[in-house]
Amino acid sequence: AEKIVSGIMDALGLESKFKIKVANVPNVEATLKHHERYILYNPEFVNQVNEVTKDKWASIFILAHEVGHHLEGHTEAGLKSRPAIELEADQFAGFVLCKMGATLQQSRLAMYYISNITSSKTHPGRLDRLVAIEKGWHKAEMQKELENNSVPITDNSSATN
Repeated sequence: AEKIVSGIMDALGLESKFKIKVANVPNVEATLKHHERYILYNPEFVNQVNEVTKDKWASIFILAHEVGHHLEGHTEAGLKSRPAIELEADQFAGFVLCKMGATLQQSRLAMYYISNITSSKTHPGRLDRLVAIEKGWHKAEMQKELENNSVPITDNSSATN
């Protein structure tokens, strides 16, 4: 889990300052303790997702989603799970997975196994979550295209007139 979070942060060009800990939680959760950012995870849950999906991207998505809660300010604001913030974290995770090289299908894979079809008070329904992931993924894809098509900036200070 630490290596995955480190890879997520590398893809963003940021230093990882999260504490990653095995914990007695139902799945994975982002939290603040003593002004430190934690990602707590249940290894049985992560292993189960890996087994069911047979794809490394599913667990990467789950951890990226939790990183998203931290970087989107959800944990600092003390926000509890609700559909709007879950969609922000899903979009963030879609963005990150694209940056890391996952296809859109790979980025969306975990959601087929971990989400409910219908929404609840805390989490949106599967279709809304898949749309959010796709939105984030396409945002990163557009950035890649812009970077590939941009004209490099040159230093003209030594040019003569």
